[in-house]
Amino acid sequence: MRALAKGTLAGTRLSPAERALMQFVTLVTKHAYRSTRKHVDQLRKHGWTDEQIAEAVYVVGMFAMMNRIADAFGIPPMGYLKTGSLTP
Repeated sequence: MRALAKGTLAGTRLSPAERALMQFVTLVTKHAYRSTRKHVDQLRKHGWTDEQIAEAVYVVGMFAMMNRIADAFGIPPMGYLKTGSLTP
């Protein structure tokens, strides 16, 4: 949880399939225009269905939208990820 909150996969106990999905959603979050069929095929090889892949993309898009709306209205972060706020 701490590693993911910091935005890193290092030190996480993710399965190879979960790690692949996290790498993909990071790509979509930062550089969606760079995602290709090869990335989706890689997720399929890890057992993710097209519906699951699509839902992951929808979730990333929804969070991006909500973050932009919050930023536009000057809504401050809630502080959920402050140091020490995550339980071990």
